[in-house]
Amino acid sequence: MMLPYIALGGRIVLLGWERLIVKRLGEKSDSLSGTFLFFGLGTVFLIPTLFFIDIKINSLILFYVILSSFFYSIAFWLYVKSLSEGEASLVSPLYNFNVFFLLILTVIFLGEKLTVFKVFGLVLLFYGVSFLNRKSNVIQSFKAILLDKSCQYMIIASLLIALGRTIDGSAIKITSPVLYAFLSNTGISLFLLLYILIKGNFSSAVSLFKEKTKIATLSGAMNSYSYLLLLIAFTGIEISIAEPASMSSIVITVILAGKLLKENIKERLLGVIIMLIGLWMLFN
Repeated sequence: MMLPYIALGGRIVLLGWERLIVKRLGEKSDSLSGTFLFFGLGTVFLIPTLFFIDIKINSLILFYVILSSFFYSIAFWLYVKSLSEGEASLVSPLYNFNVFFLLILTVIFLGEKLTVFKVFGLVLLFYGVSFLNRKSNVIQSFKAILLDKSCQYMIIASLLIALGRTIDGSAIKITSPVLYAFLSNTGISLFLLLYILIKGNFSSAVSLFKEKTKIATLSGAMNSYSYLLLLIAFTGIEISIAEPASMSSIVITVILAGKLLKENIKERLLGVIIMLIGLWMLFN
């Protein structure tokens, strides 16, 4: 069945562009408001898809939605904050760490073995990271990454996203990808809205939408449909394959950051390629 593979290809392209759009949305703006628009508008874009499915919801589906939405609401707030404050070609590759965390979770909870091949993949993954902010040696390069606030945000986000993806993999076995994508986006939006209301910042979200209507709308569309395509991919491709494969979108992001944002990507692109080889080894 080709649909899951077509969906994965679409996911890769959309995700490659999405990060630059999110950066535009969050720049010089409140990251929390940007994240709320990112998911709130995404939910609106998914409403028409509900007319093509049978809507069946039970307590187990709602449990998965609430749990994953909680993790994702925090994760993507940090994701938007990271892209807003850091260079896209620097922080975006760190999104790859969600696959590293996925591997650790499968080893701990599912009893998968950590083979020599996978260990070598981890070495390449971390070595590739050292190219993102090159210093005099690998240790200094890692130190520069770990001390950078925008990089810290993305690493924490990648951990929380890995937890969310693990839940998605279970949820998609008992419900429609379309319905789950809608419920998940709705749940994330509600968690973010609740926090915004508690902080009394709803006016900031309204102002941001008025100021960046086109960018906000485009980010919502890309977010909702790239996630839906990932869930469709999960129906025919194992999560341990689909998620690492979607990481190849980082190459698109880095190249676009170089061309459109004029970021220095020469060494970073090499680092991304090394990281992708390491990711492939982790799940083979």
